[in-house]
Amino acid sequence: MVLGADQVNLIGQVFESYVLEHHRDDILGILREADDEAHYPVVVDALTLFETNMEIGEYFNAFPSEVLTVFDSALRRAALAALQDAAAGSPHLSLKQNLHARVSGLPVCPELTREHIPKARDVGHFLSVTGTVIRTSLVKVLEFERSYICNKCKHVFAVKADFEQYYAFCRPSACLNEEGCNSSKFTCLSGATSSPACCRDYQEIKIQEQVQRLSVGSIPRCMVVALEDDLVDSCKSGDDITVYGVVMQRWKPFHEGARCDLELVLKANYVKVNNEQLSGVVIDEEVRKEFEDFWEKHRDDPLAGRNEILASLCPQVFGLYLVKLAVAMVLAGGVQRTDATGTRIRGESHLLLVGDPGTGKSQFLKYAVKITPRSVLTAGIGSTSAVWKNLAPLQAQTEVFQDQFARMWLTNVTSSLILFL
Repeated sequence: MVLGADQVNLIGQVFESYVLEHHRDDILGILREADDEAHYPVVVDALTLFETNMEIGEYFNAFPSEVLTVFDSALRRAALAALQDAAAGSPHLSLKQNLHARVSGLPVCPELTREHIPKARDVGHFLSVTGTVIRTSLVKVLEFERSYICNKCKHVFAVKADFEQYYAFCRPSACLNEEGCNSSKFTCLSGATSSPACCRDYQEIKIQEQVQRLSVGSIPRCMVVALEDDLVDSCKSGDDITVYGVVMQRWKPFHEGARCDLELVLKANYVKVNNEQLSGVVIDEEVRKEFEDFWEKHRDDPLAGRNEILASLCPQVFGLYLVKLAVAMVLAGGVQRTDATGTRIRGESHLLLVGDPGTGKSQFLKYAVKITPRSVLTAGIGSTSAVWKNLAPLQAQTEVFQDQFARMWLTNVTSSLILFL
């Protein structure tokens, strides 16, 4: 089942009138931008949109990919209407073609909002998934469309890359000319002698379920998220994000005698970073005075003040002040310096906790995750073999310490701190 022409027209008209009413200022701000080739988002609240017309919400839940395409077309028409209305009073406006409707604010319900990785039954649904970014790829240039010309009737038609086959181009079996040409011989206009004409920015990230939301003993699962256009570089590793997008499946091209492996991918429509902070730490006078009073109290015995701070670190673990001191030093970090040769030496140290089961290692890691803004707690299953096979950095129980301490351990860097409990 697909959307009919009447349904497409209804969705386009409703969305066009909605954005002109609620997002006219956002559209005018985009039209004032100087770069006509850039991609510009308009973030739309789903609840407000669906309250305008409940039928749109039903179509959106049933056909999210098709409706999002209609939204983008309607947004460009709304931008043209806003430009025509404001052309007389604002001569510096220019029409932008790369406009994208970004849907956010889905109703908080199990059918639409997830704190766990979606499963196979969610394929084709538009969901809101919350997780932590554990890996980001480089931004790549993706060719998403090619033009072909029929050798018989000279009809030119476009073929889009198939997302479900890793953006592979499926050569058409017959000419798409409406006049009835059935030729099967075509020539690609963007061949080896010319560069691709239709390209966009593309990036893949991997998100993991937030550990604090899992039950005891559960292993967090991961999922790949595909970002395009203005969404690339919108987050970095360690960020807690909410991704709004369509759950899709993809597979690599078939080969005779080989097994076809399917994987679930979330094709993002909007990414919201939940842990955005100011670039600088703002300390008000009350906090500053409390800090000064604390050290004034322990001016004669600063080690007593240090011990008082360590006693409040990971209070669920009794004693182990030496370990708490090491954890506190790693969390506080150091000062980067440059030696005489111009080599930059980082100020952060590394920590390796080694001990028998039940000695409190995981408790220290979980506590560090809670007080560190950007942190990822991972299980590290199978990582030991990777170190010895590839001499690759060991991702141990946590990435709170945010570096490959195994590499430092193997190369005997003196700044590493190894504790044997």
